[in-house]
Amino acid sequence: MNLKHIFIGSFISCSVLLGSVVNITASEGVGVSVKAGTLGIGAEISVSIVDNIRLRGGYNYLTWSFESTLDDIDYEFEPQFNSFSAILDWHPFSGSFFLSGGALFNNNNVAVSGTLNQGLVPSELANYAYLADLASISGDVEFSPVAPYLGLGWRSNNGQTGWGLACELGVMFQGAPDVTNLRINAPVDVTSVMEVQEFLAKQEKEIEDELSSFEYYPVASLMVTYNF
Repeated sequence: MNLKHIFIGSFISCSVLLGSVVNITASEGVGVSVKAGTLGIGAEISVSIVDNIRLRGGYNYLTWSFESTLDDIDYEFEPQFNSFSAILDWHPFSGSFFLSGGALFNNNNVAVSGTLNQGLVPSELANYAYLADLASISGDVEFSPVAPYLGLGWRSNNGQTGWGLACELGVMFQGAPDVTNLRINAPVDVTSVMEVQEFLAKQEKEIEDELSSFEYYPVASLMVTYNF
């Protein structure tokens, strides 16, 4: 089973669970919200399960790009985050403050593209210096499809109908970055060349080190909510 199947299966399971809870507990208070933050833009639906505990389910989307030079190679990184969330909020003091725990089912990935510096050919490719003029590097970075989440926040309309504001801070544990399908794109196929394989193995390590901070990804968001 590949990452895409796991992602789809997790989303379907989460949706079925949330739908069941909505049907059972709709009379106890359903809320909707739109949000923006470090997970991008998104929307959520929430239901009250018991006093001071709510279940939230939602979708988040974010894409951006940044550049970095690693081992004399100019890289462009294009993260694209797609995630569905299933999170429980507990209001321990029956007020606005809450603690959260749950998981994000994500298809988060980072597209990687690199350009060899024409003036500095890596030692592993010394015998293939022409690649500096003709070739590029590309690949992908993936993370765990299920990311545990812990956080805390504040919701102005807890237990009340109508409009409100909410904010949250937390961390998503999405696992160490894993470089896949890193390759040199050139007019001739050099994949089987030992020196090229050594070079790519070294670059995989460089890229994973560069993106190591994504393993524990900070979550901060601001929400506009409405409780029915």
